[in-house]
Amino acid sequence: MKKINQLLENNIKKIITIFLIIQPIIDVIAALTLNYLHINLTLSSIIRLLFLLLCIYYLLILNKTENKKKNKIIILLITTYIICFSLTTIISKDINALTYELKNTINTFYLPIILISLIDMFKQYKIKIKLKHISYIYLIYITLIVIPNITHTGFNSYWHSKLGTTGWFISANAIGNILSILLPIIILYIIDSNKNKIINIILILSTLYVFATMGTKVPVLSLGICTITTLLYYIIKWIKNKKYKNITISIVTTTILLITSIILLPKTSFYKNIQIHKNYLGFNNYLEVLTNYELIDHFIFSQRLTFLNNTHNNYKQSNILEKTFGIGYIENYAKDNVSTKTIEIDYFDILYRNGIIGFILYFSILLPIIIKTIKKTKTKNLKNIEFKTCILLILLLSLFSGHVLITPAVSIFVSLIITIILQGGLYEKTN
Repeated sequence: MKKINQLLENNIKKIITIFLIIQPIIDVIAALTLNYLHINLTLSSIIRLLFLLLCIYYLLILNKTENKKKNKIIILLITTYIICFSLTTIISKDINALTYELKNTINTFYLPIILISLIDMFKQYKIKIKLKHISYIYLIYITLIVIPNITHTGFNSYWHSKLGTTGWFISANAIGNILSILLPIIILYIIDSNKNKIINIILILSTLYVFATMGTKVPVLSLGICTITTLLYYIIKWIKNKKYKNITISIVTTTILLITSIILLPKTSFYKNIQIHKNYLGFNNYLEVLTNYELIDHFIFSQRLTFLNNTHNNYKQSNILEKTFGIGYIENYAKDNVSTKTIEIDYFDILYRNGIIGFILYFSILLPIIIKTIKKTKTKNLKNIEFKTCILLILLLSLFSGHVLITPAVSIFVSLIITIILQGGLYEKTN
């Protein structure tokens, strides 16, 4: 046992680095395996499960930080909850539903376990992540979308009607969320890095291309939020320093880019999908959306409010055990109207599917860490502005698109971003 512990401690930095770098690669392998071999148990699931087990082992055995007792209690509480949830599933449904329910519950609690583990690992082993490391991971994701798009070998973002492609990835929501929450850090890298101009140009052009061709709203809206926050930071800074020439140049540049975007926008999958959706719903003026609940539900939330209402009704009709520990991820089990459709609003999915106890447990772990993270970014410099934008996007996307807090492929990067902020892992000079 001592040899195993020593081996892990000597290689923990390498394990984490390799694990992060291979994320886009294992997602591509998962997509190819599912599409061509029709195998659901993918390499990505196995690797992420092994990393989860490593994190649990670290928290229980290897952790030497001041948080070790508290984190052992957290692991004990999560384990106790999962046992209660499993018993609730067996009693309220039957044992045949247990595998599916457990898989999704583990996916949900992947974030809090990985997060508390990474925070302590980074601290104990003095792990440092640089801007360029994040940019390389981001570039791998982008490349694995651009190449399939050019070669016409990629997968469609939607099964029918709408346009867009996700490259060799299978989930447009997950990939869109990953690229979106990493975007502020990539903007920081582009601004901060003066030597790698070629890489910067590749990052900018490929990002614009991918965001325009994916066809989903989230990346484009995230790009808008990141651009506005970064521009405002510089304008305020230049006003304070009376650099009016810089303000003029930025306004002119922004105007040119805005006009160019307006001209090119109708050619993008993003814009075409909005038009397709608009024509399908049969309204003429976009202002109509804001005054009509049905249009808000369909056009802005993609029927998530309908899914929320359905799940809420099923939760109200559930027994006391299910209200306490969750109705799970299979609604109306063994009935004609059985459904595995999630709400895709993470906060409500956690509440209804994991019950009052699961919801309280989950956010009693996550909320204090997020509050601490926000407090860590009080200083008004570019790095902290971009970090705050990361947190803002994580919270917003969890509400409007889902698949952020409860999808391991995405929550890994949520954990990484929060850990980086708390541990000060980006050591390059920033403005």
